[in-house]
Amino acid sequence: MMKKQTRGGRINRINPQIHQIISQELLRSSDPNLNKATVTHVSTSPDLKRCTIYVSSLENAKGTLSKALDKNRGKIQKELGSQLTTKFIPKIQFEIDFTFENADKLNELIYKANEK
Repeated sequence: MMKKQTRGGRINRINPQIHQIISQELLRSSDPNLNKATVTHVSTSPDLKRCTIYVSSLENAKGTLSKALDKNRGKIQKELGSQLTTKFIPKIQFEIDFTFENADKLNELIYKANEK
């Protein structure tokens, strides 16, 4: 009996691969802004044409991170192409993930509320 294919099985295998490749590239980058950045989530379209990579940084210079990602996108895209073994290499785009920043703000608000 064949196991029923779960929806998005291929994407569930590819997203972690892309996550790992991009994370390694950020660490290896000569740009110090990228060395401190973390890939928080990867979302690839079902047709493998597009991939959104959510990136976060504990440094609060979001504009700097965004510029660094844009500047290095081609190089990172090329590296993804050489390491990923799929027929199509998704076109990557970066989004800044503000989750940690928002969590800090919430913690600060909770702390202030408890002081009263």
